[in-house]
Amino acid sequence: MSLETRIADYRDANDSKAIVFLMREYARLEGCDRDDLAELPELLSQIDRGFSVLAYQGANPVGLINCFYGFSTFELRVVVNIHDVIVTESHRGRGVAGVMLARVESESRSRDACRLTLEVLDDNVFAKRAYEKFGFGRDPSHPTVETYFMRKQLVSSD
Repeated sequence: MSLETRIADYRDANDSKAIVFLMREYARLEGCDRDDLAELPELLSQIDRGFSVLAYQGANPVGLINCFYGFSTFELRVVVNIHDVIVTESHRGRGVAGVMLARVESESRSRDACRLTLEVLDDNVFAKRAYEKFGFGRDPSHPTVETYFMRKQLVSSD
């Protein structure tokens, strides 16, 4: 399978359409599709605190990873948080996520980031396996401690 990855240009009409298409597919699977996802590329271009990697097979978008910058106060360097990893249902199990993760890592290294982070739900066995295969694992400074992803909603998602 020939796959092209690139850093998304939020102002490019094709990349913007691909981002919305992939996010809507993901949102439908998660039961949270919404019309205003069409605004996402414009909003991403305005915050300028991250980047997105798109994967295409020919002209068809098949994957997306959205990343955002954080900062490590211990390392005194940028951290890249992988926020969304999306592969179309028709292309799952074909290595698309690994190719995109390699592009994220390359981009992150070029920006002198000290590490990549991501959250994955415990019951998402396939995703956990893919991330582990790519080198993600428990925090090496606390290898036996379970990490919990917690949140507090500040704005209604309606």
